[in-house]
Order: sequence, then C-alpha cells, then structure tokens
Amino acid sequence: MGDLVYFSRRTLAEEKGKAIAWTTKAKCPKCKKSLMGKPVEKGKVKIRATEYVCPSCKYAEPKAAHEAALKTDIIYDCPFPKCKKHAETTVPFARKSFYGKKAIVFLCAGCGEKLGITKKLASPADFIAKVNGKEVVKKGKKAEVEPEDDEEDDF
Repeated sequence: MGDLVYFSRRTLAEEKGKAIAWTTKAKCPKCKKSLMGKPVEKGKVKIRATEYVCPSCKYAEPKAAHEAALKTDIIYDCPFPKCKKHAETTVPFARKSFYGKKAIVFLCAGCGEKLGITKKLASPADFIAKVNGKEVVKKGKKAEVEPEDDEEDDF
C-alpha cells in the first residue's frame, strides 16, 4: 500500500458488480531512484498538498501534471445482467463526470457499457436504474428514470 497513490474496492451498482482499482506511484523523472509522493513535514504526509516531491533529490512537480501521467489498473465484474464479465483494464488516473458524479470512468470489455468508480461510495441513481433494466429519459440537464407501466392502475 505504500507504493500506491490510490486504492479502492467498491460495488458498482447495488451489490451487482464489483471493482478493485489502484494507481501506483511513479518514479522521479529527474533521478529515477525514488517514487514521487506528497511532501512529508514533521513525519506526516501533507494530504492536501498541491505538488508531488521526490524524497531523494527533492524534485517537485505540480499535482495536476503528475496525476495526468499516472495510470489506474482495474479488476472488475460487470454489473449488467446480460454481461457479468470478469475482466481487467488500465485507464488514465483522471476523474470525469459519470451520471453527474466525479468518477474514474472505463468501458466494459464485454458489453462496452461505461462503468465508473465514484468517490464516497456514491452510485448514481440513473446508473443503478440502467443496470436494473429501466429506461433513462433525459429531460433538460438532469436525467430522469421513466416509471414502469403498471397495468393495474388504482384510480
């Protein structure tokens, strides 16, 4: 775990799919001896630092530039009932918009559907509806789930 920038073990949609994702630290581009990391002050890592520093040669690189070069490895089970493929993929370590939430987005190798690993275990409701086979209708900027037709109306 000390060699990782990011690690996550998540369910993708209500216990239907799983994903494990990790991003390894990159070697220093200047000295190529050590792994780059966030700066350490008084024995503690500065979590909200805006740069990555090499502990050997003290070379510093802005956070955005450093993270753009990193790759995320993902092992996943597709949550879609028609697919259920177990596969691996590698994608850039960049958070993109996924159903209105920031996520590391990747495509399923089996069905080609977009899947995402979101922050704070927040699975988007629209994505869960899509996995469950409900149609998602876009209205304006927000997408809404179209209700199922109920043959027996109670009014």
